[in-house]
Amino acid sequence: MTDWIGWKVLDEGAYKINLPKLSDEEREVVNIVCKEYSDTAKDEIIEKDEVAKKIINKLLMQHLKNNRMLADEEQVNYLTETVYIISYGYGPLSYLLEDDLLEEIAVIGLETPVYVFHREKGWLDTNITITSRESLIDIINKMARKVGRRITIQNPRLNAVLPDGSRLHATIEPISELELTIRKFRKKPLTIKDLIKTGYSFELLAFLWMVFQNDKNVIICGNTAAGKTTALNALFSFVPRNERIIILEETPEIVVKHKHQIKMKCDPAMNVGMKELIEDSLRMRPDRVIIGEVRSRMEILAMIESMNAGQARGCYATMHAHSAKELVSRMRYNGVIPSDINAIDLVLVQKRFLRFGNGKSVKEMRKIIEVCELEERRNSVLIKHLYKYDPKRDCVVKTAARSKIISDIAFANGMDESEILSEIENRSKYLKKTLSKSIDIVEAIQNYGAVG
Repeated sequence: MTDWIGWKVLDEGAYKINLPKLSDEEREVVNIVCKEYSDTAKDEIIEKDEVAKKIINKLLMQHLKNNRMLADEEQVNYLTETVYIISYGYGPLSYLLEDDLLEEIAVIGLETPVYVFHREKGWLDTNITITSRESLIDIINKMARKVGRRITIQNPRLNAVLPDGSRLHATIEPISELELTIRKFRKKPLTIKDLIKTGYSFELLAFLWMVFQNDKNVIICGNTAAGKTTALNALFSFVPRNERIIILEETPEIVVKHKHQIKMKCDPAMNVGMKELIEDSLRMRPDRVIIGEVRSRMEILAMIESMNAGQARGCYATMHAHSAKELVSRMRYNGVIPSDINAIDLVLVQKRFLRFGNGKSVKEMRKIIEVCELEERRNSVLIKHLYKYDPKRDCVVKTAARSKIISDIAFANGMDESEILSEIENRSKYLKKTLSKSIDIVEAIQNYGAVG
């Protein structure tokens, strides 16, 4: 008989899924009901959730009755649920996908615990192991079916973006023995309030509010999973809601609340990459252009061209770089001359790193560590730090450097720099006061009297 279950519940695991250990008799019952339900589903379209569960429950009860088997209410409920997550869900991974505190789900082989990356606790092993190759491949293909993808012996490598925005990567033989990695889409995006926990001070947020409200180009860089995109999503709360936003991405991750937005995605099969999308955006009269991730030489040059073209009030991008210095080195290596680097008004650097606590405890941190302006000087690039991360205070601290952006904003608005600095101070106080209340911070920001 086919084993429809394909997983096993372990005694140990730092992250526990509330699934019962099935006896051999219960596994046999589940396999039989799964087969009967599969045959039923072939003949008619069955809705998910409650309708499907009622049909599964009916088949289960009929099987128990026909075979004179006794089961209490709790058994009936978890056996019904098990058949349901096999038939409609993704087996035990269904429960992991529902937890918004998990960033990553990783299957690293058979008979090995499934691992998860918890936002607060880091990597944890679970009390679940996948036992069947066929079962895991079925789960992978079920996930990818909605986007028209499939993993096979002829196509042993699969990358896909799931309908909810999560990223799926999977490989089978001969690429790997068997693995699956899911980077989950955050159901509840970060807000301005959440950025405080990432080391942003109220003063920095007020400064960025001014930057995003005026015509400035911004790059957020950092290492993998440092929170670059989520920070950009949150900072777009400072952009007026009536503006036209063009979003260019390879993997859909940008989530802004502006109604007038157009999303365009790279399609390697059609030879449409980020360079082509950036060039298209030049013809679309955007107020803001967001480039989800800039990687290659051609993409970097196209981004700089977009920034220099001045066709939008601001161009925003994310890139991989551990520091502003590394960002500049990467730009220069890929052919960007110092005078063109002047197109970048501001660089924010976020970093994911480990911090050792008392004893042997280690905690993963995500922090904003640098806020810089770049300036051409004698055919080289000077990095001017406006804010730097202070580990003792666990937030960024303003430096004594004079900001060119402040000067530019003052000039554009016919004001003195002192007036702009005073406005930033007022906004800092406003944010601190507003964030202490249970009100919609985005609405409060939009209703604030704008400069410019």
